[in-house]
Amino acid sequence: MKKNIFGFFCLAAVALLFVAACKKNEFTLKDNIFVSNKALLKVNFVSSYRTNPIFQIKIDSVRVSSSLTFFTPFPGGGLNTGGGNYADYLGVEPGSRKVTVSIPFVGTQRDSVVLASATVDVKANVNQSLYFADTAANTVSMMFEDNLTSPDSGFVKYRVINLIPDLPAGVDLYLGTGYTSTTSTKIAGPIAYKQMTEYLTLPIIVGTQFWSFRPAGAAATTTAIASYNSTSTIVNQRVFTIAARGYSAISTTGDPRVKNISFIYNR
Repeated sequence: MKKNIFGFFCLAAVALLFVAACKKNEFTLKDNIFVSNKALLKVNFVSSYRTNPIFQIKIDSVRVSSSLTFFTPFPGGGLNTGGGNYADYLGVEPGSRKVTVSIPFVGTQRDSVVLASATVDVKANVNQSLYFADTAANTVSMMFEDNLTSPDSGFVKYRVINLIPDLPAGVDLYLGTGYTSTTSTKIAGPIAYKQMTEYLTLPIIVGTQFWSFRPAGAAATTTAIASYNSTSTIVNQRVFTIAARGYSAISTTGDPRVKNISFIYNR
């Protein structure tokens, strides 16, 4: 009898371990759970410098980030970005908050060079994203609310922001099985500098996704100014912000300022 009881507990333990292992490797999207009465903020420093300095992010003079390099949404990550595979937001006190991006003195959290700053109004129980673009005296900031409501199963939500300063007329976004006029289709545009589109709900793409930007109004036969392809499996019902970033005039490979496309995880 003792052996049978012992055997039963062994089988039960193995079953629990099996369930735990399944849970650990299971990937699901997080529900939109708010920290009670907190504002939820994501900071996107999209100001590209040739030297690609290490920078930090502070809120009301308190450092909230690790040491970052361009382009890393904080907190979180995305496709063609730094960071992780999560759509995280910072929980901060609602109200007027000063956000600062700076190069720290080596080995300290003290500001050596302030690259950007903005005073923003953050709202309780609302997801918001702050974007910085351009550099030096031309640095600008924009704040947008993020709608994290999931689309129907089998679909993904995207919206697009143009952060390319030297294309004042804007950009058009194309998607297809390639980058040519016969393999891609315009799905959004014109998107002026600093403008954010409404959300686009698209079916999940099976296989390689080919995304590209052309100057606003340019013919589909025009060579794309920035392109990105990915074989990554897009998670069902995810929410992205697609950022056109860099400078149209920069084309040197390896230069952080080169025009590019990034997909920021929002959910």
